[in-house]
Order: sequence, then C-alpha cells, then structure tokens
Amino acid sequence: MRGPDDKIASPPPGTQDLLFGAARRLRRCEAALAQVFEAHGYAEVVPPALESAEVFEGQQALRALDRSGHLLAMRADFTAQVARIAATRLSGISPLRLYYRGSVVRDGDGPRERLQAGCELVGAEGPEADAEILALAEAALGALGLSQAARLSVGTMGYFAALVESAGAGPRLSHALSDAVDRKDLPTLRMLCEREVPSGPAREALLALAQPPRPQPEALAPLARARESAPTPQAASALARLEAALAAARGRGLGAEVEVDLGEVRGLGYYTGIVFNLYVAGAPRAVGGGGRYDTLLGRFGDPRPAVGFSLDLDALVPLSEAAR
Repeated sequence: MRGPDDKIASPPPGTQDLLFGAARRLRRCEAALAQVFEAHGYAEVVPPALESAEVFEGQQALRALDRSGHLLAMRADFTAQVARIAATRLSGISPLRLYYRGSVVRDGDGPRERLQAGCELVGAEGPEADAEILALAEAALGALGLSQAARLSVGTMGYFAALVESAGAGPRLSHALSDAVDRKDLPTLRMLCEREVPSGPAREALLALAQPPRPQPEALAPLARARESAPTPQAASALARLEAALAAARGRGLGAEVEVDLGEVRGLGYYTGIVFNLYVAGAPRAVGGGGRYDTLLGRFGDPRPAVGFSLDLDALVPLSEAAR
C-alpha cells in the first residue's frame, strides 16, 4: 500500500496540527481567557474565516476569486472583522465590549497561521477607556499565570503622526522613519532626519523616539518635558492624552509593570492613539498588543471610536504551561 504523498503528510508550511495534549493546553488557556473577558463584561463574537477582501485592505491576506467573481480573503485580522460587525450588525449600540478567539492567516514571512484571542471596546473614548483595555490585557496575562513576568510598553501613534506631519514627511519618508523608530535604529533615524527633515523641534522630537523605553515612574518627567516642547498642538495633545491614560491606568492598579516608549509604533496602519505591546519573560518578542483605532469603523460607515488588543496564543500557551 502506498504511503501518503509528502505534500499532504504534513500541513502547509507556516501552519501546524495540534494533537491531544497540545490541543488540551490551547483550550485550557482559551477557557481561562474567556472567563476573564466575560467577567469584565465582554461578549464573544465568532467572525467567519472568509471575508470580502475589502475588509482586510492593506493587509497581507490570502485572497482568491470565488465562482461568482467575488474577491474573498482568509481572515488576516480579527480587529477589522470586529469593526465590520460593530459598524453593521451592531450599529447604534455603545459601548460594545466584544471578544474573540481563533486563528488568523497571513501571506508573508514567518508563520502563516497564528492563534489569537483578544478584546475590542467600541464606542468609548477618553483615557478611562484606554486604561480599561490596558488593565484587561494585564488581567488576561494574569489568568495565564504570567502577570509577574509581564510588562506593558505603552506609547502613542498620535504623537508620531503629528511629528511626521510637522516634518512635512510624505508616505515614503513616514514609512522609513517608522521602521527606524521601531527598530531603535538611531544611526538610520539620524541619517533620515539630517537628510530629509528640516532642522527644528520636529527633527529633535523624532530623534528622541529612538530612546529605550523607561519604567513608568522614571518616564513621567521626560514625558511632561516632551509635551511642553512639542512642535505642534496636535503633538502636545497626543502626549497629554497618553499621560491621562497612564494616570487612569495607575488608578486601576497598574504600576511598575508599565513602561513608556514614545517610539512604540505598531503596524496594520489603522492605529490613531495609544498603542502598546505586551512582553513576557521567556518570549523573544511581543506576545500581544493593541491600541486605539478611531477611524477604522468609519470604513464601514460607522465612525465610532474604538480600542482593543490581541494576544498571541502560540507564544503564550507554552509559557502559561511552564508557569503552572
């Protein structure tokens, strides 16, 4: 009898089979997260694995034409799907507290399929809403037994956006600056600024974004100085909003585990305000993150503010088991 063809003996590259114990560990972590999310008033939604490709505009989604000629895509991002649901099926209901769990598929470098869980708070603005999401992200890591080993790195896309606008940067330069800031690549950032950004407060503020993050207590004074010397009212306003969110988060019990990084710039293109990454000891990279995206729902006809986060379960499940 012929054995299975090598092409079908294993799942496609970048995906995996979860068998027996691995499946049980995943479901155990999902159940712990669902319990925390629901205890905080969040209700589950289960979006489809297939969407209109327009939902994932600008993302690395796997796309295909169906028999009717409609361009479809595999789910590449839960947040965009939740925004579509909130703006259409649940329009007019505010605030909305929704959570999800499942896999996303992306056509790019690294794993094609990732397991995620996360929460979205729709229709709520202000620092208290931002602080609620930060506190919930910490509570989620606590449910997995990882809060003692975790840190939250918090910044604001609003500040970066105001700086590049003040610098007169076009899309190409904005992308290059964002990439250099994200990698904390000061030589490249300095080269870009000296070559393409006029000297002045905007250039100096951009160069400061490559500084390493600081624990929240140590960062408050530099944050206040950055707000006072901000090159535009929009930049100052973004920093004031971040300061207010951090104060509200401290009121919810977050403290030493929070660090401030004005160079925290997240991808996906829809973040507009506070952004953050989640790190856990033992993981080489961020295990989750999120932020505020006040314009995403407007793409679906419902311009409500929103903020949320997602967790990388592929990274967190093994860490949670090791912490038991």
